[in-house]
Amino acid sequence: YSHDNIGYGNINLTDQEMHTTAVWWRADPSKLERLMPNRQKAIEGFLGAAYALHHVSALRAMSELRDLGRAVGDGEGTWSATVGADGRGGMRGRDDAPADPDSERRFAPTLFLYDNYPGGVGLSAPLFDDAARLVADAERLVRDCPCTAGCPACVGPILAGDDGRAVMPKDLALRVLGLLGEA
Repeated sequence: YSHDNIGYGNINLTDQEMHTTAVWWRADPSKLERLMPNRQKAIEGFLGAAYALHHVSALRAMSELRDLGRAVGDGEGTWSATVGADGRGGMRGRDDAPADPDSERRFAPTLFLYDNYPGGVGLSAPLFDDAARLVADAERLVRDCPCTAGCPACVGPILAGDDGRAVMPKDLALRVLGLLGEA
């Protein structure tokens, strides 16, 4: 009960399976390839877009952030995207091992928002009905944020050097949200 620190380190837990309901967005793979030929940047854009959509959707559903979950991955379940210990987005295969985005023959990232309760509690259906408005709201949130590279108010925490990159996380998320708005 002394709150002494007895150690620290990365904790990697196995995925947990939960049957629930979800709404998802997938960009046209050919349009995504033309707009973002670098798949690593596409993954980072999807993760930033997911962050913005998650926050906007929780507000629209009048729920807590933890009531909704978010995930980015392949719609077929062959890979998922996560933010790694280095602060960058990365791909993980079915076996949870790091995967190379360029090794995928068919690259079709999908953004999922799901009820974070077994069986769902009815949050996904209204989000599905309002999907276009949610994307527009998320795009407006990111675009109108006064930050230059991205921040926890729009696309999530970014690395210190990201504000000096040629293409910033905020720009990547806006590209993805633009594609999702066309779908």
